[in-house]
Amino acid sequence: MMDKYALKEKGKQLMDKIPGWGAIQGSFTWQDRQGKRHQLSVGPKFVTLTALSAAFCVVALAVCAGLLSRAWAEQEELQHYRADYGVYTERLAKLMDNNEKLQRELSQVAKLEAAVREKLKADGVKISEESVDQKSQELDKGGKGGPSTDDQLQVLEVQDEINWKRLAYKKENLTNMLLALSSTGDGTFGWPLDGGEISSFYGLRADPFGGGSEYHSGLDIAADFGLPVKAAAAGTVTAAGLNGGYGRFISIDHGSGMSTAYGHMSALAVTVGQQVSRGQVIGYVGSSGYSTGPHLHFEVRENGQTENPLQFAVPPRTRS
Repeated sequence: MMDKYALKEKGKQLMDKIPGWGAIQGSFTWQDRQGKRHQLSVGPKFVTLTALSAAFCVVALAVCAGLLSRAWAEQEELQHYRADYGVYTERLAKLMDNNEKLQRELSQVAKLEAAVREKLKADGVKISEESVDQKSQELDKGGKGGPSTDDQLQVLEVQDEINWKRLAYKKENLTNMLLALSSTGDGTFGWPLDGGEISSFYGLRADPFGGGSEYHSGLDIAADFGLPVKAAAAGTVTAAGLNGGYGRFISIDHGSGMSTAYGHMSALAVTVGQQVSRGQVIGYVGSSGYSTGPHLHFEVRENGQTENPLQFAVPPRTRS
């Protein structure tokens, strides 16, 4: 192994091979206050030490700059994290508050559903069992643990919004059922069918053709294909024919701003301008237009605005 003296000699030999290295020298001359001149000679060793010192300073500055840059980046990242954490905490607190409110609403809906079922046992209106159960509208359950990342919070927020919409739909649907069971209507209009059962109520409901909800402007009464449809009251036929999603459609003006409408029929038995009497056959149950099966869509309008038909018409009951 080469000792330190041999290594030093080897280094000197290598430096001597550099062209002009031995000639690198210089001097500094200055004069003091007494006029005496001084001179400092600079040789290759001094130049080498100076160059190495300068290189060391450059490297040290670069390292310090890198460390400072990294420290600043980490500090900025920490500030962003603290800000994000504050936002996440606020969003999570809002979700927890909404969940408590949702649980209270669910308790009220459960009581409403119990009242509907009790009424059905006592004196039921012909209502589709599917309308009562609403199995397709079950709320998404919460209570799952794990880290609250941004993506997970977004999923929870969307789920929370969906749950509130489903709850509103179910609550309104049950309220309508209770109205159907408790109210006898004011007798303004007769029931448009002899038979059938209410399959969808007036108000907010699930879209039968996909996800989401929609506002239902009338009652859907499921019935056998071809069952006669009757005029709810005397009046003048103002529309009779195909009408977009309504399919084969009839509208009757009863005067005093009141009118009724009938949709999805398989065939029509009246024409525009014809006078009809209460209980007269005007068409037949079908599944035309925006429909998933044979039924009658029945609307009541007052001054052009749809109203809940159960406020005006008396539905058939299973027991008197």
